[in-house]
Amino acid sequence: MKRLIFALLFLFVCSSAFSAAAEEKPLFGPVKYDVKERYGKENVYTATFTAQEGIFILKVQNGGDKLTERVEFIELTLNGEKLLKNDKYDYRFIACVVPLHKENTFTVVLKDAPPAGLKRPPLPPRFATISALPLSIKLARGAYGVNSWGSLNELSALIQKIKSPESAALAVSSVNLEADIPARAEALRKLSDRKDASAQDFITAVFRDDMVSPDVRGEAALALGVLGDKASVPLLINGVLDPEEKIRLGSTRALSFYKEEDTSEPLAKMLERLDAMRRDAVIHTIVEAGWKPVGTLMTLAQSTDPYVSNTAIELLGPTKDPRAAELLLKLLDKPEQRDVRKIIKALGESGDRRALGPLLQMAKDPAKWSGKEADLGEALAGLGDEKAAPVIAEMIKKTGSRNAQNRLAQAYKKLTGKDYE
Repeated sequence: MKRLIFALLFLFVCSSAFSAAAEEKPLFGPVKYDVKERYGKENVYTATFTAQEGIFILKVQNGGDKLTERVEFIELTLNGEKLLKNDKYDYRFIACVVPLHKENTFTVVLKDAPPAGLKRPPLPPRFATISALPLSIKLARGAYGVNSWGSLNELSALIQKIKSPESAALAVSSVNLEADIPARAEALRKLSDRKDASAQDFITAVFRDDMVSPDVRGEAALALGVLGDKASVPLLINGVLDPEEKIRLGSTRALSFYKEEDTSEPLAKMLERLDAMRRDAVIHTIVEAGWKPVGTLMTLAQSTDPYVSNTAIELLGPTKDPRAAELLLKLLDKPEQRDVRKIIKALGESGDRRALGPLLQMAKDPAKWSGKEADLGEALAGLGDEKAAPVIAEMIKKTGSRNAQNRLAQAYKKLTGKDYE
């Protein structure tokens, strides 16, 4: 009896292995197509193969193990239908889930990017390999980019986790390379509007994928913010540092959807570890995105590290929060190691009327405004009270700096609407 059971198990395992191998047996190919004509010239290849009617995968492998082997521009047409436009596809594999007929013809066009100028440097070998395979996973029609062939199963699983058919259809549209980038971004935006928590893992995977267009990843960031899961905060904080502007802005706007207590610690740690140049870039991103983590910035403004403190002070003014103005006034009175000019500028941007008196008092005392007169004039003009006009005019007369005079004259005109004479 035991021998019989063992024999049956052995036959089952062998049968399963044979079945898996059969599933991967190509209907066509793999056939390698080289980029022979270089420097922007087209390499056109056409092939015909037979198949049973049904849904299959046309597998495109872009190059081999080396990045330099990947074709820069690929266009693919099957039975008169364009699957891939003449565009750059950085993925190592593209799986085109398509219907096949009994007779099938595809045309693939491969080419290098056109050269810059007249230079013709030596180019590395580039090629693409195409094969047709049975569809062994659950995926809707479309073209899907993956960096390893096994990742196709992961993508399928992420889409299958989405409970709503409407949300799942939008998820497919957002990664379908047959559509152009604006259409993919729009699909992700619509998926975000549905606030479907079952799509979170899919959206997270899209946001993490460096090969996905920045337009789509920016929408994915906003979608994570809309869902509001605190587990996404570290990922979005890293997104604020992304070299692509659309991803930075999307991540920053997404973080603005969270409660401040959820973002304060990771934001503070991120700002503290950055050098001055990258910190400035983050400042501009936060300002442009309209995120106002006031409590966190107030804590950072009181840091003993002058770089961290000054960075936070710059961000506090545009928030126009009364709490921020109150702290800035205290720092103006006792700046210690902080840059007074940044405090003055932030108070001018705050729009808080409480700043008018202290700034006017400083502007009336040459010993206090020396070296800061232009910043004072601009801050007073920003507060918009014309009683500051005579004080600005007096600083124009007394300053010995031509640059300061020009900036003060512009501040005077902004405040009064008249040129200084």
